[in-house]
Parts: sequence; structure tokens; C-alpha cells
Amino acid sequence: MSRCACSFLHPAVWLTVLAGCAVRPSTVAEQEHLVVVKSVRLPDRDWLPWFTRFAEHAWVDVKSGSAWHRVEWNAHLDEVWVAAIDARVAMLDERWDRGVAVHAVHCGDAAALLGAAILQTARGYPDVLGYQAWPGPNSNSFVVWLSRQVPGFSLQLPPNAVGKDFTPWLRIGGTTTGTGVAIDTAVLGAQVGLAEGVELHLLGLTAGVGLWPPQLKLPFLPAIPAGWFSPFGAVREE
Repeated sequence: MSRCACSFLHPAVWLTVLAGCAVRPSTVAEQEHLVVVKSVRLPDRDWLPWFTRFAEHAWVDVKSGSAWHRVEWNAHLDEVWVAAIDARVAMLDERWDRGVAVHAVHCGDAAALLGAAILQTARGYPDVLGYQAWPGPNSNSFVVWLSRQVPGFSLQLPPNAVGKDFTPWLRIGGTTTGTGVAIDTAVLGAQVGLAEGVELHLLGLTAGVGLWPPQLKLPFLPAIPAGWFSPFGAVREE
């Protein structure tokens, strides 16, 4: 019987996915219920700030039965976008002529509950009218906020997902994978965890080292060497 690659019955695979490795959407096996965390490097646009050319934009795709929904927020939206999408769109490996990365996959009965909670919670994002590309709040801040609002919604965004650690004042609590602790202010922060390793945060930028898999995290770059589409992050089925 095929099982989702992030199944809790396969902790090594689950931790690998949560550790910031990524695969392409087309490698995610079809399931009746799916919650898929994705990101893509922003395109080159004259109207975008220079630093966005190195940054990731994250969103969540939710599948229930045959229906797919995309949950997303960006600078052009004065509300969180929750809209039906075609299955073909959900499985595309490219967006804006860039490779799309998958950072976490939830499936099965757990995904059914997560998906419903995400769709219900998403439009309540409190910073929806205050978009700032750097240091946040931005699309990555929104996805991390969702993970903290919806119990069981574990994920880890890559180090170049600027805004993932955004807080306007002070935040002390668990990491988004639930395997560590974090403290962040508007300027400085840090987190330590089994999946995260050790990270230092400065004005929305990340530097640090990962433990599982071993990786180096530098500002504006995916994790090295376990970043985009690394063999360390291959999603496997059994």
C-alpha cells in the first residue's frame, strides 16, 4: 500500500522534508487529501526591489477529493487569495519561468483536517493590509503565520524565504516544525531545533547550519547543499 512520503511512520523521510530540502510538485504522489507547501524564486521585474531576485515566494496548495485550492498572499492583494485551481496547475514544476519547490507535504486523514482548517483560517490574517517585501510581513510571513494558527501544520521554509521570521516586536515560542524553539525581534533573532539546526536572523535574513540533513544557510541563497531539488530531499513512496 502506497503511503505519503511525509508519513509519521517514516520519520527519516518526514524530517528530511521538514529540514528544508525540496522536490518538484510533479513528484508528489496523488492522494485524496493533500496539503503542499511550495515556493518559487521571484522573477526579474523592473518594478520589484533588487533583493527580491534572490528571495522565495511561498504559498500553500490544498487538495480535498478532486478539488484543489491555492492559498496565497502577495503585494497586489488586499486580502488572502483562496481560489480553486486546476489539478494540472497544482502539479506544474514551473511558475514565472522558475522552478517550483515543495518544502512540506501532508496527506491522508491529517491533511483532510489541516486543509479544512487552513481554508477557514487563511482570510483572518491580521497583517493583510500591511505588505512589505522586506523585512515583512509578506507572503512568507503569511505562510508561517498559518502554520502557527493551524495545529499540526508543520513546515520549514528555505533560508532565502525573506520574511519567514518576521515579527513586529518580540516572539518566543516553538519553531514551525515543532522540533525546536525560537526567539525573534524586529531586528535580531535565533532558533535552535532538530530540523532547523541553528539559525541567526538579522533584519529578515538567515544564516546558520542545519543538522539533518547537514547544510549551510546563507542570506539570499537556498540551503547548501541540501537546497532546491537536492537528492537528500527526494520524496519516496513505499
